[in-house]
Amino acid sequence: MRTITAKYAGFCAATGARILAGDVIQWQKGKSVLLKRKAVRIDTVTLYGDNGPTEFYRNARGRCIDAPCCGCCTI
Repeated sequence: MRTITAKYAGFCAATGARILAGDVIQWQKGKSVLLKRKAVRIDTVTLYGDNGPTEFYRNARGRCIDAPCCGCCTI
């Protein structure tokens, strides 16, 4: 098996975990094993409104985790 960076999404043959592009995997034709997740930077933004604090999570692209569904990316 060769240790490489995944170019495509898939599933780990050993655990069934989801493999994302950028993860470090061991690869052999037809079989991938997840070794290490790609580091993802997540920031939090806290807004204080009439109902108390609300916390939003943003990824490395500055968009929220639920983007574009909830519309909070415009804050």
